[in-house]
Amino acid sequence: MVPVTRRLGRFEIRQKLGRGGMADVYLAQDTAGGYTVALKLIEHSADADTRDSIEAERSGAILQARLADIDPHVVRIYDAGDLDGFFFVAMEYVPGEDLAELLRRGRLDPARAAAVALAVCRTLDHAHTLQVAIGGKPFQGIVHGDIKPKNIRIDPKGDVRVLDFGIAKALSLSRRLTRNEFGSVPYASPERLESGEVDRHSDLWSLAVMLYEMAAGAQPYQAATTERLERMIRSRVPPPPAPDPCPEPLRRILVRSLDPERDFRYGSAGDFAADLEAFLDGRPVSAAAGGDREATRRTARAPEPAGEATRRTVRAPEPVHPAAPPPSRLPWIRWRRAAAAVLFVLLGWGGYSAVSGYLLWRHGRALEHDVSAELVTDPDRIWAQWAELSRGNPSSILLWGARRTVRQHLTAAADHVINAYRINESQPVYEKDWDRIRMYLAHALELDPGDGSIRGRLRLAEGQLARIRGTTQHNTALLNEAVEKFEEAQQLLPKSPDPQLGLARVYVYGLRDIDKAYDALEQAGKWGYKLGNREKGLLADGYRDRADRLWWDSRNIRGLPQEKDQIRRAADDYRRALELYQGIVPYGNATESIVRVQKSLESVSFRLHQLEEGAAGAGSTK
Repeated sequence: MVPVTRRLGRFEIRQKLGRGGMADVYLAQDTAGGYTVALKLIEHSADADTRDSIEAERSGAILQARLADIDPHVVRIYDAGDLDGFFFVAMEYVPGEDLAELLRRGRLDPARAAAVALAVCRTLDHAHTLQVAIGGKPFQGIVHGDIKPKNIRIDPKGDVRVLDFGIAKALSLSRRLTRNEFGSVPYASPERLESGEVDRHSDLWSLAVMLYEMAAGAQPYQAATTERLERMIRSRVPPPPAPDPCPEPLRRILVRSLDPERDFRYGSAGDFAADLEAFLDGRPVSAAAGGDREATRRTARAPEPAGEATRRTVRAPEPVHPAAPPPSRLPWIRWRRAAAAVLFVLLGWGGYSAVSGYLLWRHGRALEHDVSAELVTDPDRIWAQWAELSRGNPSSILLWGARRTVRQHLTAAADHVINAYRINESQPVYEKDWDRIRMYLAHALELDPGDGSIRGRLRLAEGQLARIRGTTQHNTALLNEAVEKFEEAQQLLPKSPDPQLGLARVYVYGLRDIDKAYDALEQAGKWGYKLGNREKGLLADGYRDRADRLWWDSRNIRGLPQEKDQIRRAADDYRRALELYQGIVPYGNATESIVRVQKSLESVSFRLHQLEEGAAGAGSTK
C-alpha cells in the first residue's frame, strides 16, 4: 500500500480515495501538468493474478481513453504506465459523490433513477459498439464488466459519469473469465455466475440491478452470505416486482431486464435505452405487461452486428399497447358473434339473460386484464374485486379466464413467501406472513378445489403457523398438529424440501428430537436442498440442547454406572454442536454459542476425567 504522504514520480499523493480489486485509488496532484488526478495504483508482483489484472488495466486504460473521446459520460484518461514498482493510471478526478453514497440516503425519485440508468445505458451502447485496434488487435465492442453504484459518479452539476473501465474491460464480447473476482456478485447475472461469461448481456443485467436498487431502495436479491446470494441468483427465481411507488411502466422495464432467462431481456443497450427514454417522455414502453414473454419475444430485436450500422442513434421499437378491455357497447358488425354468445348463455345457463351473461363475461375480462397488466397488484384487493364480481356465480364458465388469473396471482404471492423462506436465510418470515399466505392459498383452493399443489402449499402454511404458535406457547398438541400438516404437505408436494424444513424446526425447537430433525434435513438434501448456515445452526442448537439435558440429568444418577455413559453422550453432542457453530461464524449468534458450548464441554470433560480416574484408582486397590 502506498503511504498517503509519499510522492510517486511526478505525482504528489494527497489522500486515499478507495480500493477495488487489487488496485488502490488516490487523490493526487500531477506536478508536471498542474492538475488534480485520480491515481489508480497496482503494485507489481510475480503472481499470475496480479499480472492478469495489470494487463487488463493496461489495455482497459487505452480503451477507456478511446471511449472517452466519443462519450462525455466516460472519465478521461491522462496517462498510464509503470512507475517505481507500480502500474499506474492517471484519470480525470470527478468531484461529487458516487451513486452508492447517494443510495445510502434512500431510494431515488423514479424519474431520476431512470435518467441515471439512461445515461449509463448510452455509455454501454457506445462501449458495446466501439471498434478499435490496439497493438494490431481489433476490438469489436468492449464490456465494462463491473457496473455498480460504486462505479457511477454524480458530479456537482448532476451529470452522470461512468468510472473504472480497467477491470476486464479489454475483453471482447465473446471472452470468458475463469474466476469471479472481476465484478461484484450482487450485480452478476445468473449465466455469469454459472459460466464466467462476461458480455454485453452481463453489463445490462448489472445495470438492471442498479436501476432496481435506485427505484426500490434495496437490491432485488439479498442474502446473509455471498455464497447464499450467488445460489439465489443462479436459482433463476425471478426477483419480486419493484414495490410502490414505482410507476407501472418502470416496473415493466425492471421485470423484463431482470428476467432470469437471457433471451427474454433487452437484446442491446439501445433497446434498454429506448424504453427508458419512452418512460421519461411519458410514452408507452415496449416491455410487456406482467413480464409476458410471448410479447417480449415479439418485440425484442435481434442484436445487430458491430459496425457503423450500430453506431447510429437507436430508435425506440414500436410500442406494444396492452390489450384494451372489451368495448362497453356491442358494435353492430359483431352481431353474429353476440348472437352466438347469447344462444350459448341461454342454452347452458337457462336462467341468465343474454345481456347479463355478456356483462358478466365483460367484467370478468376487465378484471383478468387489470391483474395481468399489474394495474391491480395487491392480493387482498384482487380477491375483494373477484368476490364482488362472482357473487352468486363463482363457478360460471363465463368467468373462467378471470378465475384462473386470480388463482395464479394468489398462488404466486404465496410462493414468493415460501421461496423466500427456503432461499433467503437472512430474510425472516414471520407468523403474520404465513397467516397472510394461508388466506391467499385458501382463496386459491376455493377457486380450484382439485389442485393438489395448492392444497399442499396450504398445508405447509398451516404447519408453519402451528409450529410457531406451538413453540411459543409450549403447546404439544399444536406441535403435533404441525407435524401432521407438514407430513400431509409432503404427500401433496412430492420431492419438495419445504415440508422437511418445517419438520426440522418443529423437532429441534418444539419437540426437541434432534435425530428426527437430522433425518428431515437429510431428506431435504436428497431432494436438492443444500444445507445453509440456518440449517447448520438449527442442527447445532439441537445437539447443544440434547447435550444440556444429558449433562443436567446426569446429576440425578451421580455415582451410578450409567453416569459415565450419559456424560460421554453429552460430550459427543457438544462436540457436534461446536463443529457446526464454528462452520457458520459469523452467522447469527454462532460466536456466543461457541463460547457457551466450550465452557459446557470443559465441565463435562472435567467430570468425565474424574470418573475415569476414580475407576482407575479403584482398579489399582484390588
